[in-house]
Amino acid sequence: MKTQFITSLAALTLTAVASAQEPLPAPEASVPTGSFEFGSYGRVRIASDLRGGWGRTANVVAYGTRIDEDSYAELELRREDKWKGDIKTKVVTTLALFSPFFHFTGQINQQLAVRNLYAQGTIGKLTLWGGSRMYRGDDVYLLNWWPLDNQNTIGGGAGYQFNADTTLAAHVGMQRLENSYQSQQLPVVAPFGTGTVNVQKLDRPRIIETLKLTHLIRNGRLFKDPRAGFKFVVYGEGHQIGAGVYQDTLTGQDRGLPQDYGFLFGAQLGIWTGERDTHVNLFVRHARGLAAYDPLAAPLTFANDRTTMGSTETLIALGGNWEKDAFGLMGGAYLRFFRDGDVSPTTTQKYDEGTVVLRPELFIGEHWGVAGEASFQARRFAYPDPDRNSQPLVASMWRFGLMPYFSPAGRGSFKRPQFRLIYAATVRNNGAKELYAKEDVFNQRDVEHFLGLNVEWWFNSSSYL
Repeated sequence: MKTQFITSLAALTLTAVASAQEPLPAPEASVPTGSFEFGSYGRVRIASDLRGGWGRTANVVAYGTRIDEDSYAELELRREDKWKGDIKTKVVTTLALFSPFFHFTGQINQQLAVRNLYAQGTIGKLTLWGGSRMYRGDDVYLLNWWPLDNQNTIGGGAGYQFNADTTLAAHVGMQRLENSYQSQQLPVVAPFGTGTVNVQKLDRPRIIETLKLTHLIRNGRLFKDPRAGFKFVVYGEGHQIGAGVYQDTLTGQDRGLPQDYGFLFGAQLGIWTGERDTHVNLFVRHARGLAAYDPLAAPLTFANDRTTMGSTETLIALGGNWEKDAFGLMGGAYLRFFRDGDVSPTTTQKYDEGTVVLRPELFIGEHWGVAGEASFQARRFAYPDPDRNSQPLVASMWRFGLMPYFSPAGRGSFKRPQFRLIYAATVRNNGAKELYAKEDVFNQRDVEHFLGLNVEWWFNSSSYL
Protein backbone atom coordinates (compact mmCIF):
# COMPACT_ATOMS: atom_id res chain seq x y z
CA MET A 1 0.00 0.00 0.00
CA LYS A 2 2.82 2.33 0.95
CA THR A 3 4.64 1.39 -2.25
CA GLN A 4 1.55 2.21 -4.39
CA PHE A 5 1.17 5.61 -2.67
CA ILE A 6 4.81 6.48 -3.33
CA THR A 7 4.53 5.36 -6.95
CA SER A 8 1.35 7.44 -7.52
CA LEU A 9 2.93 10.48 -5.88
CA ALA A 10 6.00 10.18 -8.09
CA ALA A 11 3.81 9.91 -11.19
CA LEU A 12 1.85 13.03 -10.26
CA THR A 13 5.09 14.91 -9.60
CA LEU A 14 6.52 13.97 -13.00
CA THR A 15 3.27 14.97 -14.72
CA ALA A 16 3.29 18.36 -12.99
CA VAL A 17 6.91 18.99 -13.93
CA ALA A 18 6.28 18.02 -17.55
CA SER A 19 3.21 20.30 -17.71
CA ALA A 20 5.21 23.19 -16.28
CA GLN A 21 7.82 22.75 -19.00
CA GLU A 22 5.27 22.90 -21.85
CA PRO A 23 4.56 26.46 -23.13
CA LEU A 24 1.18 27.81 -22.13
CA PRO A 25 -1.15 28.87 -24.97
CA ALA A 26 -0.71 32.60 -25.71
CA PRO A 27 -3.70 34.66 -24.60
CA GLU A 28 -5.55 36.60 -27.28
CA ALA A 29 -4.04 40.04 -27.62
CA SER A 30 -6.11 42.71 -25.91
CA VAL A 31 -3.67 45.49 -26.79
CA PRO A 32 -3.45 46.54 -30.47
CA THR A 33 -0.26 46.43 -32.49
CA GLY A 34 0.33 49.79 -34.08
CA SER A 35 2.56 52.76 -34.67
CA PHE A 36 2.65 56.51 -34.90
CA GLU A 37 3.26 57.88 -38.40
CA PHE A 38 4.34 61.32 -39.55
CA GLY A 39 3.71 62.71 -43.02
CA SER A 40 3.83 66.06 -44.76
CA TYR A 41 3.15 68.00 -47.92
CA GLY A 42 4.78 71.36 -48.41
CA ARG A 43 6.09 74.01 -50.76
CA VAL A 44 8.00 77.13 -49.81
CA ARG A 45 9.24 79.80 -52.17
CA ILE A 46 10.78 83.23 -52.37
CA ALA A 47 10.45 85.24 -55.56
CA SER A 48 11.10 88.63 -57.10
CA ASP A 49 9.29 90.48 -59.88
CA LEU A 50 12.72 91.78 -61.03
CA ARG A 51 11.50 95.29 -60.34
CA GLY A 52 12.32 95.30 -56.66
CA GLY A 53 9.00 93.79 -55.56
CA TRP A 54 7.62 90.44 -54.42
CA GLY A 55 6.81 87.85 -57.07
CA ARG A 56 3.01 87.56 -57.12
CA THR A 57 0.66 84.90 -58.41
CA ALA A 58 -0.76 86.15 -61.71
CA ASN A 59 -3.57 83.77 -62.78
CA VAL A 60 -6.80 85.18 -64.24
CA VAL A 61 -8.90 81.98 -64.08
CA ALA A 62 -10.18 79.88 -61.21
CA TYR A 63 -7.65 77.08 -61.77
CA GLY A 64 -4.45 78.54 -63.14
CA THR A 65 -0.98 77.05 -63.30
CA ARG A 66 0.96 76.39 -60.11
CA ILE A 67 4.43 77.50 -61.25
CA ASP A 68 4.13 80.76 -59.27
CA GLU A 69 1.89 79.51 -56.45
CA ASP A 70 2.28 80.70 -52.87
CA SER A 71 3.90 78.83 -50.00
CA TYR A 72 1.78 76.25 -48.19
CA ALA A 73 2.43 73.24 -45.95
CA GLU A 74 0.66 70.42 -44.14
CA LEU A 75 1.93 68.53 -41.10
CA GLU A 76 0.26 65.20 -40.46
CA LEU A 77 0.44 62.94 -37.41
CA ARG A 78 -1.55 59.74 -37.32
CA ARG A 79 -1.90 56.61 -35.25
CA GLU A 80 -2.45 53.30 -37.05
CA ASP A 81 -3.51 50.17 -35.14
CA LYS A 82 -4.37 46.57 -35.96
CA TRP A 83 -6.81 45.01 -33.54
CA LYS A 84 -8.20 41.51 -33.14
CA GLY A 85 -8.98 39.75 -36.41
CA ASP A 86 -9.30 42.02 -39.44
CA ILE A 87 -10.14 45.20 -37.52
CA LYS A 88 -7.91 48.21 -38.20
CA THR A 89 -8.13 51.85 -37.14
CA LYS A 90 -6.30 55.08 -37.76
CA VAL A 91 -6.61 58.55 -36.27
CA VAL A 92 -5.38 61.38 -38.52
CA THR A 93 -4.54 64.96 -37.60
CA THR A 94 -3.37 67.37 -40.32
CA LEU A 95 -2.51 70.99 -39.61
CA ALA A 96 -2.12 73.38 -42.55
CA LEU A 97 0.01 76.52 -42.66
CA PHE A 98 -0.92 79.26 -45.11
CA SER A 99 1.18 82.15 -46.41
CA PRO A 100 2.19 84.82 -45.75
CA PHE A 101 4.56 83.52 -43.12
CA PHE A 102 5.65 85.85 -40.33
CA HIS A 103 8.80 86.79 -42.27
CA PHE A 104 6.58 88.95 -44.52
CA THR A 105 4.26 90.34 -41.86
CA GLY A 106 6.43 90.78 -38.78
CA GLN A 107 3.54 89.41 -36.74
CA ILE A 108 3.29 86.05 -34.97
CA ASN A 109 -0.22 85.32 -36.21
CA GLN A 110 0.41 82.52 -38.67
CA GLN A 111 -2.71 81.43 -40.56
CA LEU A 112 -3.52 77.86 -39.51
CA ALA A 113 -6.27 75.45 -40.48
CA VAL A 114 -7.35 71.97 -39.43
CA ARG A 115 -7.57 70.03 -42.69
CA ASN A 116 -7.87 66.56 -41.18
CA LEU A 117 -9.05 65.53 -37.73
CA TYR A 118 -10.81 62.20 -38.07
CA ALA A 119 -10.85 58.58 -36.98
CA GLN A 120 -11.33 55.67 -39.36
CA GLY A 121 -12.14 52.05 -38.65
CA THR A 122 -12.08 49.07 -41.01
CA ILE A 123 -13.57 45.64 -40.42
CA GLY A 124 -13.37 43.27 -43.34
CA LYS A 125 -14.68 45.02 -46.43
CA LEU A 126 -16.42 47.82 -44.52
CA THR A 127 -14.81 51.16 -43.63
CA LEU A 128 -16.33 53.84 -41.36
CA TRP A 129 -14.93 57.28 -40.53
CA GLY A 130 -15.97 60.48 -38.79
CA GLY A 131 -14.54 63.94 -38.21
CA SER A 132 -12.99 66.63 -40.40
CA ARG A 133 -11.47 65.24 -43.57
CA MET A 134 -10.02 66.26 -46.92
CA TYR A 135 -12.12 63.87 -48.97
CA ARG A 136 -11.05 63.81 -52.59
CA GLY A 137 -9.85 61.79 -55.56
CA ASP A 138 -7.30 62.38 -58.33
CA ASP A 139 -5.89 65.80 -59.22
CA VAL A 140 -4.45 67.65 -62.20
CA TYR A 141 -1.04 68.32 -60.72
CA LEU A 142 0.02 71.27 -62.89
CA LEU A 143 -3.18 73.10 -61.94
CA ASN A 144 -3.08 72.01 -58.26
CA TRP A 145 -6.74 71.09 -58.63
CA TRP A 146 -9.12 68.18 -57.95
CA PRO A 147 -11.68 68.49 -60.78
CA LEU A 148 -14.23 65.86 -59.72
CA ASP A 149 -14.44 65.37 -55.96
CA ASN A 150 -12.83 67.69 -53.43
CA GLN A 151 -14.59 68.07 -50.09
CA ASN A 152 -13.39 69.34 -46.72
CA THR A 153 -16.31 69.14 -44.30
CA ILE A 154 -16.99 67.93 -40.79
CA GLY A 155 -19.04 64.78 -41.06
CA GLY A 156 -18.64 61.09 -41.63
CA GLY A 157 -18.72 58.40 -44.24
CA ALA A 158 -18.67 54.73 -45.09
CA GLY A 159 -17.09 52.63 -47.79
CA TYR A 160 -17.56 49.07 -48.93
CA GLN A 161 -15.06 47.14 -51.02
CA PHE A 162 -16.98 44.56 -53.03
CA ASN A 163 -13.73 43.06 -54.30
CA ALA A 164 -10.15 44.16 -54.91
CA ASP A 165 -11.22 46.40 -57.80
CA THR A 166 -14.67 47.79 -56.93
CA THR A 167 -15.45 50.22 -54.12
CA LEU A 168 -18.53 52.23 -53.14
CA ALA A 169 -18.10 55.21 -50.80
CA ALA A 170 -20.62 57.64 -49.27
CA HIS A 171 -20.19 60.71 -47.12
CA VAL A 172 -22.29 63.40 -45.45
CA GLY A 173 -20.79 66.57 -44.03
CA MET A 174 -21.55 70.08 -42.92
CA GLN A 175 -19.87 73.49 -43.11
CA ARG A 176 -20.82 77.07 -42.28
CA LEU A 177 -19.01 80.25 -43.31
CA GLU A 178 -18.83 83.36 -41.17
CA ASN A 179 -20.58 85.68 -43.64
CA SER A 180 -24.00 87.19 -44.14
CA TYR A 181 -25.04 84.30 -46.41
CA GLN A 182 -24.80 81.64 -43.70
CA SER A 183 -24.15 83.24 -40.31
CA GLN A 184 -24.83 86.48 -38.42
CA GLN A 185 -24.47 87.42 -34.78
CA LEU A 186 -26.06 90.57 -33.32
CA PRO A 187 -25.39 92.33 -30.00
CA VAL A 188 -28.44 92.58 -27.72
CA VAL A 189 -29.04 93.78 -24.19
CA ALA A 190 -27.70 91.31 -21.63
CA PRO A 191 -30.49 89.55 -19.64
CA PHE A 192 -28.69 90.36 -16.36
CA GLY A 193 -26.46 93.22 -15.38
CA THR A 194 -25.25 95.71 -17.97
CA GLY A 195 -23.74 95.53 -21.40
CA THR A 196 -24.58 93.31 -24.34
CA VAL A 197 -24.31 89.70 -25.42
CA ASN A 198 -24.25 88.26 -28.91
CA VAL A 199 -27.11 86.14 -30.21
CA GLN A 200 -27.13 84.03 -33.36
CA LYS A 201 -29.51 85.77 -35.76
CA LEU A 202 -28.65 83.76 -38.89
CA ASP A 203 -27.54 80.15 -38.66
CA ARG A 204 -27.79 77.96 -41.75
CA PRO A 205 -24.97 75.52 -42.44
CA ARG A 206 -24.67 73.83 -45.81
CA ILE A 207 -25.14 70.04 -45.78
CA ILE A 208 -23.38 68.01 -48.46
CA GLU A 209 -23.80 64.35 -49.39
CA THR A 210 -21.50 62.49 -51.78
CA LEU A 211 -21.60 59.07 -53.41
CA LYS A 212 -18.73 57.57 -55.40
CA LEU A 213 -18.34 54.27 -57.24
CA THR A 214 -14.82 53.28 -58.35
CA HIS A 215 -13.98 50.31 -60.56
CA LEU A 216 -10.53 49.21 -61.73
CA ILE A 217 -9.61 46.96 -64.64
CA ARG A 218 -6.07 45.69 -64.07
CA ASN A 219 -3.83 42.68 -63.37
CA GLY A 220 -3.57 41.70 -67.01
CA ARG A 221 -7.32 41.51 -67.67
CA LEU A 222 -7.12 44.10 -70.46
CA PHE A 223 -3.44 44.85 -71.03
CA LYS A 224 -0.58 42.42 -71.57
CA ASP A 225 1.43 44.26 -68.94
CA PRO A 226 -0.10 43.37 -65.53
CA ARG A 227 1.03 46.73 -64.15
CA ALA A 228 -1.25 48.69 -66.51
CA GLY A 229 -4.92 49.37 -65.96
CA PHE A 230 -8.08 51.47 -66.31
CA LYS A 231 -10.02 53.38 -63.68
CA PHE A 232 -13.74 54.24 -63.96
CA VAL A 233 -15.39 56.59 -61.47
CA VAL A 234 -19.02 57.69 -61.20
CA TYR A 235 -19.65 60.47 -58.71
CA GLY A 236 -22.52 62.57 -57.35
CA GLU A 237 -23.21 65.28 -54.76
CA GLY A 238 -26.28 66.78 -53.11
CA HIS A 239 -26.27 70.22 -51.41
CA GLN A 240 -28.88 71.74 -49.11
CA ILE A 241 -29.10 74.89 -47.01
CA GLY A 242 -32.00 75.86 -44.75
CA ALA A 243 -34.03 79.06 -44.64
CA GLY A 244 -33.00 81.90 -42.35
CA VAL A 245 -33.43 85.56 -41.48
CA TYR A 246 -30.70 88.16 -41.90
CA GLN A 247 -30.83 91.67 -40.46
CA ASP A 248 -29.61 94.52 -42.66
CA THR A 249 -27.17 96.35 -40.39
CA LEU A 250 -27.77 99.67 -42.23
CA THR A 251 -31.57 99.75 -42.15
CA GLY A 252 -32.21 97.41 -39.21
CA GLN A 253 -34.79 95.51 -41.28
CA ASP A 254 -34.99 91.73 -41.39
CA ARG A 255 -34.56 89.99 -44.71
CA GLY A 256 -35.68 86.43 -45.29
CA LEU A 257 -33.35 83.98 -46.99
CA PRO A 258 -35.10 80.94 -48.51
CA GLN A 259 -33.95 77.36 -48.33
CA ASP A 260 -31.85 76.28 -51.28
CA TYR A 261 -30.39 73.15 -52.78
CA GLY A 262 -28.36 71.79 -55.70
CA PHE A 263 -26.83 68.67 -57.17
CA LEU A 264 -23.72 67.59 -59.07
CA PHE A 265 -22.87 64.52 -61.09
CA GLY A 266 -19.67 63.57 -62.90
CA ALA A 267 -17.36 60.82 -64.06
CA GLN A 268 -13.69 60.03 -64.50
CA LEU A 269 -11.83 57.77 -66.91
CA GLY A 270 -8.19 57.04 -66.11
CA ILE A 271 -5.48 54.91 -67.63
CA TRP A 272 -2.01 54.10 -66.33
CA THR A 273 0.86 52.04 -67.71
CA GLY A 274 2.52 51.09 -64.44
CA GLU A 275 5.81 52.55 -65.65
CA ARG A 276 7.31 55.73 -64.18
CA ASP A 277 4.02 57.41 -63.21
CA THR A 278 2.76 57.51 -66.80
CA HIS A 279 -1.01 58.11 -66.77
CA VAL A 280 -3.91 60.13 -68.20
CA ASN A 281 -7.13 61.15 -66.42
CA LEU A 282 -10.23 62.61 -68.06
CA PHE A 283 -12.87 64.30 -65.87
CA VAL A 284 -16.36 65.61 -66.69
CA ARG A 285 -18.95 67.08 -64.34
CA HIS A 286 -22.11 69.17 -64.30
CA ALA A 287 -23.59 71.03 -61.33
CA ARG A 288 -26.81 72.96 -60.81
CA GLY A 289 -28.08 75.28 -58.11
CA LEU A 290 -26.14 75.46 -54.88
CA ALA A 291 -23.74 72.71 -56.00
CA ALA A 292 -22.37 75.04 -58.70
CA TYR A 293 -20.61 76.99 -55.93
CA ASP A 294 -17.61 75.82 -53.94
CA PRO A 295 -18.66 74.94 -50.36
CA LEU A 296 -16.02 77.35 -49.04
CA ALA A 297 -17.35 80.28 -51.10
CA ALA A 298 -20.66 82.14 -50.92
CA PRO A 299 -22.71 83.02 -54.02
CA LEU A 300 -22.49 86.67 -55.03
CA THR A 301 -25.65 86.87 -57.13
CA PHE A 302 -29.04 85.14 -57.00
CA ALA A 303 -32.25 84.50 -58.87
CA ASN A 304 -35.23 86.77 -58.17
CA ASP A 305 -36.36 84.50 -55.33
CA ARG A 306 -32.96 84.84 -53.59
CA THR A 307 -31.96 81.24 -54.40
CA THR A 308 -29.22 79.86 -56.63
CA MET A 309 -31.73 78.11 -58.88
CA GLY A 310 -30.66 78.62 -62.47
CA SER A 311 -26.95 78.57 -61.62
CA THR A 312 -24.97 75.95 -63.56
CA GLU A 313 -21.40 74.80 -63.93
CA THR A 314 -20.15 72.40 -66.61
CA LEU A 315 -16.53 71.42 -67.01
CA ILE A 316 -14.21 68.96 -68.69
CA ALA A 317 -10.62 68.50 -67.52
CA LEU A 318 -7.61 66.48 -68.58
CA GLY A 319 -4.35 65.73 -66.80
CA GLY A 320 -1.48 63.33 -67.25
CA ASN A 321 2.19 62.47 -67.32
CA TRP A 322 4.47 60.57 -69.72
CA GLU A 323 8.09 59.51 -69.15
CA LYS A 324 10.51 57.68 -71.42
CA ASP A 325 14.26 57.37 -70.96
CA ALA A 326 15.59 60.91 -70.30
CA PHE A 327 12.40 62.72 -71.30
CA GLY A 328 9.12 63.54 -69.62
CA LEU A 329 5.98 65.49 -70.45
CA MET A 330 3.33 66.63 -67.98
CA GLY A 331 0.11 68.31 -69.05
CA GLY A 332 -3.17 69.70 -67.81
CA ALA A 333 -6.16 71.45 -69.32
CA TYR A 334 -9.80 72.29 -68.66
CA LEU A 335 -12.82 74.09 -70.04
CA ARG A 336 -15.42 75.49 -67.65
CA PHE A 337 -18.77 77.13 -68.33
CA PHE A 338 -20.35 78.95 -65.40
CA ARG A 339 -23.73 80.72 -65.28
CA ASP A 340 -25.25 82.35 -62.21
CA GLY A 341 -28.99 82.43 -61.50
CA ASP A 342 -29.34 86.19 -61.99
CA VAL A 343 -31.78 87.03 -64.79
CA SER A 344 -29.48 89.84 -65.98
CA PRO A 345 -27.73 88.83 -69.23
CA THR A 346 -24.71 91.06 -68.51
CA THR A 347 -22.80 90.14 -65.39
CA THR A 348 -19.30 89.08 -64.36
CA GLN A 349 -20.87 85.95 -62.86
CA LYS A 350 -21.56 84.46 -66.30
CA TYR A 351 -18.39 83.36 -68.05
CA ASP A 352 -16.49 80.69 -69.96
CA GLU A 353 -12.89 79.94 -69.02
CA GLY A 354 -10.09 77.52 -69.60
CA THR A 355 -6.42 76.70 -69.18
CA VAL A 356 -3.92 74.53 -71.04
CA VAL A 357 -0.40 73.88 -69.75
CA LEU A 358 2.47 71.68 -70.92
CA ARG A 359 5.70 70.98 -69.02
CA PRO A 360 8.38 69.10 -71.00
CA GLU A 361 11.31 67.81 -68.94
CA LEU A 362 14.83 66.62 -69.61
CA PHE A 363 16.29 64.35 -66.92
CA ILE A 364 20.03 64.86 -66.60
CA GLY A 365 21.45 61.82 -64.90
CA GLU A 366 19.56 60.47 -61.90
CA HIS A 367 19.27 63.58 -59.76
CA TRP A 368 19.17 66.64 -62.01
CA GLY A 369 16.77 67.96 -64.57
CA VAL A 370 15.42 70.98 -66.36
CA ALA A 371 11.77 71.64 -67.20
CA GLY A 372 10.16 74.18 -69.46
CA GLU A 373 6.56 75.27 -69.21
CA ALA A 374 4.13 76.97 -71.55
CA SER A 375 0.52 77.79 -70.73
CA PHE A 376 -2.45 79.81 -71.90
CA GLN A 377 -5.49 80.80 -69.87
CA ALA A 378 -8.53 82.91 -70.67
CA ARG A 379 -11.91 83.93 -69.29
CA ARG A 380 -14.71 85.38 -71.42
CA PHE A 381 -17.31 87.33 -69.43
CA ALA A 382 -20.92 88.08 -70.35
CA TYR A 383 -20.01 91.66 -69.57
CA PRO A 384 -19.20 94.53 -71.95
CA ASP A 385 -15.60 95.65 -72.38
CA PRO A 386 -15.58 99.47 -72.53
CA ASP A 387 -12.38 99.40 -74.60
CA ARG A 388 -13.82 97.12 -77.33
CA ASN A 389 -17.08 98.82 -78.32
CA SER A 390 -19.03 96.88 -75.68
CA GLN A 391 -17.85 93.50 -76.96
CA PRO A 392 -17.60 90.83 -74.23
CA LEU A 393 -14.70 91.33 -71.86
CA VAL A 394 -12.02 88.70 -72.49
CA ALA A 395 -9.11 88.34 -70.08
CA SER A 396 -6.26 86.16 -71.31
CA MET A 397 -2.59 85.56 -70.70
CA TRP A 398 0.37 83.52 -71.86
CA ARG A 399 3.00 82.24 -69.47
CA PHE A 400 6.41 80.76 -70.25
CA GLY A 401 8.75 79.28 -67.66
CA LEU A 402 12.11 77.59 -67.20
CA MET A 403 12.87 75.44 -64.15
CA PRO A 404 16.19 73.67 -63.52
CA TYR A 405 15.98 71.43 -60.45
CA PHE A 406 17.70 68.94 -58.15
CA SER A 407 15.88 65.71 -57.21
CA PRO A 408 17.55 63.75 -54.37
CA ALA A 409 15.02 60.90 -54.71
CA GLY A 410 16.00 60.21 -58.31
CA ARG A 411 14.66 60.62 -61.82
CA GLY A 412 10.95 61.27 -62.31
CA SER A 413 8.35 64.01 -62.60
CA PHE A 414 6.75 63.08 -59.28
CA LYS A 415 9.88 62.37 -57.26
CA ARG A 416 10.10 64.55 -54.17
CA PRO A 417 11.65 66.52 -52.58
CA GLN A 418 12.56 68.78 -55.49
CA PHE A 419 14.70 71.93 -55.26
CA ARG A 420 14.00 74.44 -58.05
CA LEU A 421 15.12 77.68 -59.59
CA ILE A 422 12.11 79.15 -61.40
CA TYR A 423 11.81 81.89 -63.98
CA ALA A 424 8.41 82.68 -65.49
CA ALA A 425 7.17 85.49 -67.74
CA THR A 426 3.45 86.29 -67.91
CA VAL A 427 2.07 88.30 -70.82
CA ARG A 428 -1.42 89.73 -70.22
CA ASN A 429 -3.87 91.29 -72.65
CA ASN A 430 -5.81 94.47 -71.87
CA GLY A 431 -8.79 92.50 -70.60
CA ALA A 432 -6.63 90.74 -68.02
CA LYS A 433 -5.20 94.05 -66.85
CA GLU A 434 -8.72 95.43 -66.41
CA LEU A 435 -9.39 92.85 -63.70
CA TYR A 436 -7.12 94.87 -61.40
CA ALA A 437 -7.61 98.35 -59.98
CA LYS A 438 -6.05 101.24 -61.90
CA GLU A 439 -3.58 101.77 -59.08
CA ASP A 440 -2.40 98.14 -59.15
CA VAL A 441 0.82 97.55 -61.10
CA PHE A 442 -0.82 94.47 -62.65
CA ASN A 443 -3.17 96.91 -64.38
CA GLN A 444 -0.26 98.99 -65.66
CA ARG A 445 2.19 96.35 -66.92
CA ASP A 446 1.85 94.09 -69.95
CA VAL A 447 4.55 91.64 -68.85
CA GLU A 448 5.12 90.27 -65.37
CA HIS A 449 8.40 88.59 -64.38
CA PHE A 450 8.85 85.97 -61.70
CA LEU A 451 12.25 84.72 -60.52
CA GLY A 452 12.33 82.53 -57.46
CA LEU A 453 13.66 79.65 -55.42
CA ASN A 454 11.21 76.88 -54.59
CA VAL A 455 11.24 73.56 -52.78
CA GLU A 456 8.37 71.06 -52.77
CA TRP A 457 8.02 67.79 -50.85
CA TRP A 458 5.53 65.13 -49.90
CA PHE A 459 5.95 61.93 -47.96
CA ASN A 460 3.82 59.48 -45.99
CA SER A 461 0.72 61.70 -46.21
CA SER A 462 -2.73 60.10 -46.20
CA SER A 463 -4.02 63.01 -48.33
CA TYR A 464 -1.50 62.50 -51.14
CA LEU A 465 -1.23 58.74 -51.44
